[in-house]
Amino acid sequence: MTSTIDVPVLIVGGGPAGMSLALQLDRLGIRSMLAERRPTTTKHPKAFGCQARTMEHFRVWGIEDRVRAAGLPATADVVCWCESLSGPLVAYTHPEATLNTPAPKSIVSQDAVEEALDAALGTSPAANIRRSTELVSFEQDVDGVSARLRSVKTAEEVLVRAQYLVGCDGADSVVRDRLGVEMDGPETIALWASHYYRADLSRLPHVRSAIGFLVRPSDPSRPHIDVLASGPDADRWRFLEKLKEGQEPLTEQQLIALVRDYWEIPDLKVELINVMPWRMSAQVAKEFRRGRVFLAGDAAHRFPVTGGMGLNSGIQDVHNLAWKLAMVLDGQAEETLLDTYEAERRPVAQDNTEWSVGNFRRMQEMDVAFQNRREDPRTWRDLLVDMDEQINCEGQSLGYIYADGALIDDGSPMPEHEAQYYWPTDRPGARFPHIWIDADQTESTIDWFDTSFVLVCGPGAQGWARAGTALATELDLALEIKQLTALLGPLTIERDGAVLVRPDGYVAWRATGPGDPGELRDALERVVAGGTLARELLETS
Repeated sequence: MTSTIDVPVLIVGGGPAGMSLALQLDRLGIRSMLAERRPTTTKHPKAFGCQARTMEHFRVWGIEDRVRAAGLPATADVVCWCESLSGPLVAYTHPEATLNTPAPKSIVSQDAVEEALDAALGTSPAANIRRSTELVSFEQDVDGVSARLRSVKTAEEVLVRAQYLVGCDGADSVVRDRLGVEMDGPETIALWASHYYRADLSRLPHVRSAIGFLVRPSDPSRPHIDVLASGPDADRWRFLEKLKEGQEPLTEQQLIALVRDYWEIPDLKVELINVMPWRMSAQVAKEFRRGRVFLAGDAAHRFPVTGGMGLNSGIQDVHNLAWKLAMVLDGQAEETLLDTYEAERRPVAQDNTEWSVGNFRRMQEMDVAFQNRREDPRTWRDLLVDMDEQINCEGQSLGYIYADGALIDDGSPMPEHEAQYYWPTDRPGARFPHIWIDADQTESTIDWFDTSFVLVCGPGAQGWARAGTALATELDLALEIKQLTALLGPLTIERDGAVLVRPDGYVAWRATGPGDPGELRDALERVVAGGTLARELLETS
């Protein structure tokens, strides 16, 4: 007889998105079960680089230091164009400097990120992690989802009854396929094989100087290769091989010969760890939610790797979804709040897809310009500077502003979005800016946003602070009051103003005038009912 397990949220897929969702739900006091087909975290580096917004989450979750220690030094936040791995090293992009976050990006690979998340989940009592477990089938009804899971090792099955299911099961998502959700965009832009190998090159002075080396030999008979460092010790590397349809990746012996040739070290000890063929796509799911089932991460969108937004967007997806699920499950919000997940995150996925495709096209242009750089240095230099937008993408990481969703639009002009530059703002729909709270710069406003709403009050906004305190006492809702000591940053709330910030750190409402408990209560109610989206639905009904 098949046993049945009841759990509020079933997560299918245990990559960075799935594990992040389980971890954040645990912080919100919501039980979940995570089913992952693999027996362990990934043994391949896969994605590479955690943007500032992701590192901010890791800071709040207490895993930032572990993740950062597994990455390259901050000075390696550049790409090197070269004719050979031993020189000449023709040009580097420019490193990104920032004052806009307490947790700058980390040049770290996915395997290290998964290990850090897995360790954190080991001390998360509300998260039930089941590896070597696959999804067989699921059905949903008005009250929940019934899913059948099977052990990969024993074939034993279990029936899980959940109120919601979240598919975080990657580009070839079983959940998406069973839902019948179609994808927009091309399935194949390019085919690649990622060869992960061990070779100790720590004695070379330049190997920690870049995220990766784009090798473009002057001899046209020699293939172009991309070599990425995959750890802080300069002993693990990835070689990206571009394939044609039907082409097999290099054999181990061919790879060893190529690595020795391009590093120009004939006796270099090279050990192949594994090979992962993959398809570069540019697709976004037409729906991020159908009934009680949600899609997140690569199950919802597939970006070209040029820009490094895949892993990061997936973690942002579930960080957006977690607090909304928690409020609905706790009976503190209407079901309509969950509609704002797609309204907010799908436009981000579309924007990241277009931006990543643009980066891929730029790389193709740069290959041509690199070969012609001696005859046409101006074009080469212009494209090299332009490539900084791909590497230095703080605006893409921090600056997207939700136009619709769990927020109350105040009608102010929407700031122009730029991929390279982030312009801090406290406009509804934007991430509340980072401001250091203490002189030693140990506490940031970013640290305030985790599991509750926060009313951020200006230095002279005692009226709003009193209104927030009174409302927090009155309502069965987590609402904290924080008061700035100074307006350090481009804030528009003025000294006597306030903004209501959601648990995920995004501004939901911006106050005007003196503190009014009724106005604040109305704002909270509108936001948890779906904010702008809910108002528009009411107006058209």
